[in-house]
Amino acid sequence: MNRKKILFNWRSLTVFGVVFLVGYFITVASINGGHRDLHADAATGNEPSLIAPDVTLKKLGGGKIDLKAYRGQWVLINFWATWCPPCIEEMPSLELFYRKYQKENMTVLAVSIDKGSPDKVADFVKSYGLTFQIFHDPAAEAASKFNVSSLPATFVLNPEGEIVSHALGGRDWMDPVIQDYFAELMSITKDKKKKG
Repeated sequence: MNRKKILFNWRSLTVFGVVFLVGYFITVASINGGHRDLHADAATGNEPSLIAPDVTLKKLGGGKIDLKAYRGQWVLINFWATWCPPCIEEMPSLELFYRKYQKENMTVLAVSIDKGSPDKVADFVKSYGLTFQIFHDPAAEAASKFNVSSLPATFVLNPEGEIVSHALGGRDWMDPVIQDYFAELMSITKDKKKKG
């Protein structure tokens, strides 16, 4: 009888373990997949592009600007928050990315969805020495127009204002694979200018 109990417990434990692992891998797949990640094919016209929604961004220091004002530039728009660990982790590499590409007709817009006063966002920006443009979206109005459901969420817009790719989750923005992607984007832009 004890042997049957032990056997039953092992079976239960095995079933639980399998169910847990399947659930874990489904969760990981849903976090890493189910979205169009960074692929340079999107910039070549091989995939359909979607015009970015009309949003008005509230500057951290005051004032507003429409996203359309950035037409003619490549735009990397990053939705984040000071309470989001992957957002915090990727900020130093995003700063390095900005410094590298700001002369390549690429701008970085970081939109914080922190609720309440913008003071904690301003303190964060100062402590990390961020020099790209920071916006505050406490009601998540801009984020909802981009259908942001998790943070960080990053969208790449071409100079025509089309979303050519997006990424969910934190990234090392100086990773060689990401650098290759953006190098290809920049070369596509230069080729189009030469042909035009």
